[in-house]
Amino acid sequence: MAKPNFPPLLHLSYVLQHRCEAVLEAETGIGLSAARIMSVLDKSTPTSQRVIAVELSQTEANVSRQLQAMKKQGLVSIGRNKKDNRQRDVTLTAKGAGRYKDAEKLLKRQQKQILDILTNSEAATLEIAAKKLA
Repeated sequence: MAKPNFPPLLHLSYVLQHRCEAVLEAETGIGLSAARIMSVLDKSTPTSQRVIAVELSQTEANVSRQLQAMKKQGLVSIGRNKKDNRQRDVTLTAKGAGRYKDAEKLLKRQQKQILDILTNSEAATLEIAAKKLA
């Protein structure tokens, strides 16, 4: 059987994303997209949808759709911005903060399992490269 010619780094990012998605869904009930949004949010300080979109390099429409699903799950609170009625401010609920804490632990464990496959030098190099590329 012939090996695919797909670029190895892109294939690796695809595999990692799907593994994380599956584990997150199974163990926390939230997906990777929700976890990424939650990583930008704070329980006490409202964050605009626009800031979330910019921070995550996504469209506001995409973030809005994800936030509506998260609101239905009780993970976020969405309200109008007092200064600009067109803007929406988002905060994590207590439930959302708890789920994100669980997701963060899980993702760190996943990363550790991946890095444990490598030598210390390889793991350090990979982390440096990932930070440069992010």
